[in-house]
Amino acid sequence: MESALTLRRYRPNDGPRVRELHETAMRDADAYVEDVPGDLETVTETILEAGGEFLVGEVDDQIVAMGAFRPIDETDSVATFVPDRPESTVELTRLRVDPDYHRRGYGRRTYEELERRARSRDATQIVLDTMAKQTPARRLYESVGFEEVHRERIEAFDDPFELVIYRKSLTDSDA
Repeated sequence: MESALTLRRYRPNDGPRVRELHETAMRDADAYVEDVPGDLETVTETILEAGGEFLVGEVDDQIVAMGAFRPIDETDSVATFVPDRPESTVELTRLRVDPDYHRRGYGRRTYEELERRARSRDATQIVLDTMAKQTPARRLYESVGFEEVHRERIEAFDDPFELVIYRKSLTDSDA
């Protein structure tokens, strides 16, 4: 019998596995960009202490899923593409599942708990960005109620890509 996913808050000693999971998942999706994202080097400061949340999902004491949200501000790149957002908007970020654990509902479970926690902190909207070629991720986001609000080709890296911006209202009338 397969063990269930257990979600918990990120701890500093999770850092190496979280960075490894990020790279493994992004390479599997053919969406890896060189250089570890700065927020994965400083999760406590850039996400948790900034009023966000970072969850890891474990199976048999091994981290196989992760995801986070944080309050959004004008310095965030996604802010450029969603200018008409309420101040209570959070950005969903780093939602990843180890490729060996795909298609078990772990991404959805992680997202649902993140949304529940965002609502409990009075967030009224979630925004996110992803690459257009990340079809499974886009399917998940659309299945839980996100709507695409913007697309743009990004030429900033050696391998240009199409960025897709999504948003979801968390107000009771829209939920």
